[in-house]
Amino acid sequence: MSGRIAISFYVMDVTAVLLMVFGLLSALSGLCLVKPGLVERATLGLLSGYAACTRLHLDWPILATILTAVIHGVAGLDVWLLRMGRDSWWLWPLGMAAATWLIYIYLG
Repeated sequence: MSGRIAISFYVMDVTAVLLMVFGLLSALSGLCLVKPGLVERATLGLLSGYAACTRLHLDWPILATILTAVIHGVAGLDVWLLRMGRDSWWLWPLGMAAATWLIYIYLG
């Protein structure tokens, strides 16, 4: 059981970093939709143009954020339940089903 907690902690650490990056990317691209000139200067021209900001804000980063957030949440819940003494083998399949459902809703 302690090995599984260590793996879940590692998964939470990795996904936390990814969620920070996706959050910053979402904030920058959202700000770019409102004030494209300001963000273009701040990012040294990397984010320029309304179309690029729209694709960045609404395209693949949202799907990656959904999947990463679900994995992070399931790993945290797994650690919590294991520390309470409950084995939750069903948690990971349920989390992947939830991620699939959220992605289906987003794409629909």
